[in-house]
Amino acid sequence: MDAYYILIGVYMFIGLLAFEWAWVQVKPLRDVNEDRDGKFAPFRRWDAFKWQKWKFYFGAVTFMPIRLLLGFLGVFTCYIFVK
Repeated sequence: MDAYYILIGVYMFIGLLAFEWAWVQVKPLRDVNEDRDGKFAPFRRWDAFKWQKWKFYFGAVTFMPIRLLLGFLGVFTCYIFVK
């Protein structure tokens, strides 16, 4: 039973690591850059100022790791069929 809790902890930790990495990567989208947004107005993010980091944590520890696993599995399956 203890191994089960360790696996759940690792699962949640992987989700948090993946979320923190993604949060850093989307920093240019969260910051308002009027020069860029003026040139590409149709692609401007009007809701980026509403993003709050703490609201994403529940999904990061529950859904994100399984989605990463399924994504890698899908890519691997496509690779096998193409080869």
